[in-house]
Parts: sequence; structure tokens; C-alpha cells
Amino acid sequence: MIRREELRVLKMQIEDAVNEAFEFAKKNEKNKNDYILFLSRTAYNPSAHNEFSSWTIDNSLQELIDRHRVDFLLYYLNQSYNFQTENSVDSKVSLTIELMIYSHLWESKHNLANFKKLADLIDSKPVDWELKIPEDSKFMFVKNNIRDVFEKYNLKIYQIFKECYRSQLRNAFAHSLYHFSLNGHYLVFENYKEPNHQIKEMSFDDWTVIFLKSTLLQNEYHNKFSREIEALEKGKEYEVTMIDANKTVSAYLSYDHEFKRFKGRLK
Repeated sequence: MIRREELRVLKMQIEDAVNEAFEFAKKNEKNKNDYILFLSRTAYNPSAHNEFSSWTIDNSLQELIDRHRVDFLLYYLNQSYNFQTENSVDSKVSLTIELMIYSHLWESKHNLANFKKLADLIDSKPVDWELKIPEDSKFMFVKNNIRDVFEKYNLKIYQIFKECYRSQLRNAFAHSLYHFSLNGHYLVFENYKEPNHQIKEMSFDDWTVIFLKSTLLQNEYHNKFSREIEALEKGKEYEVTMIDANKTVSAYLSYDHEFKRFKGRLK
């Protein structure tokens, strides 16, 4: 359960953390206009056949594939947290749906790849042209390559990851290792085992905060990403450098606001 004002405060905190991370990333890119490569969703694709050889621009296929999941998330939030009454109301149905949504958000390779790219910019690392998210041991990958980077630069988004990215919660839902307490006010986790799985039970109120912070973080990331693209100067070309094991390619990228897509040409 959460009150309208509490949700408003959470939303402001998430927006502030995401804005801070993006601005830090923009100022700490390793190579000139790596941030533009990030926004243009440029990807390395050995099988591509175009003027950029092995690189593609506006590689937004994953966003299209994920569209129905995003639509479902927004539909659920609008239905369950519209505050037609003063508070939101917990139910076993809504909590089960939220555990599913939570797991999908944090297991998504696409979502994790987005945060890894952001963390690389923040840490002044070169563009990872062949970024791969591991099938297993995602927690250590996220901790070492994303969360620890946010902590290193004392960014607010670190605390959100620390609080919300919990392998125990995802595993409990995936393997049916949770149940509702007999008094009806707690989630009980059957995979509780020290030292790694430290949550024995969690109140519905605490769960609601973790769920909402997770969903608001993902949503605000995508909103900020889109706003940054639309804020690019009209008609301006940005010189970028794309590198793989065999060659370096210099090119110019620009954003077409009318058709809402990036365009490129070789230098």
C-alpha cells in the first residue's frame, strides 16, 4: 500500500537520479560524441551490409519487440496506482502480477544492456561494440559492471540499484519459493539462506516501494533517453569514431526530427 504523496516523492527521486546519471555520462565520455553513439543505438553487426559496413544506426528492433511488455506495464500502473481512493490497495493477485513484472524488468538483457552502456559512459570507457549480457550470474555482472560504477562516482542511482536489484526476489518468483504469510501482511521467501539470500520476509508496504522504484527507474530511463534525442540540435552533424578489431571508421551522425531517426555518412 502506498499513498499518492509517497508515490509522487518516489517519482521525483527517481527522475533526479536518472537525470544526474545521464548528465554525468554526457560529461565523461571517453571519445568525442560517444554519447551520440549511445543515443543513436549504434551497434556492431558483422552481417550488416550498408555504407557503415559492420555498424548499424537506430538499432531499435529490441524496443519494438519489447513494446507489448512496456504497454502492459503502463496499463498495470495506471490501473493499480490511479488513486481513485486515497491509497493503493494490496491484493494477492496484484502482488503476484508485480512479482512477475519485477522479474521481467530485472531479467531483461535489453534493460541491463542499456544500464551497462550508461555505466560505461560514466566510467569513461570506450564503446562496447559487442556487448553481451551473460545468461547466468547476472547479479555479479550487474554488481561489477553497473552498480559498482554508480557507487564509484557517488551517484544517486546506485542506491536504487542496491535496494531494488535483488536476485533472491527474482529467483523466489521464478521457482515458486515464496508464499503469503498467514496473517496476510507479508511475503515470505522460502529461499532465505544466509549469507547471500538474506530476506526472510517482507511487508507488503516494503515490497510496494521496491516494485515502484524498479518500474519508475526503467520508465524514466526510457523517457530521459527519448528527451535527450529530441533535444539534439536540428541539422547538426556529430563526428563519431567507430572501432572494431580490424578498422576504425570516422563518420557523421545527425538526428532527423521530422522522421524521428538518425542519419549517417562516412567522413
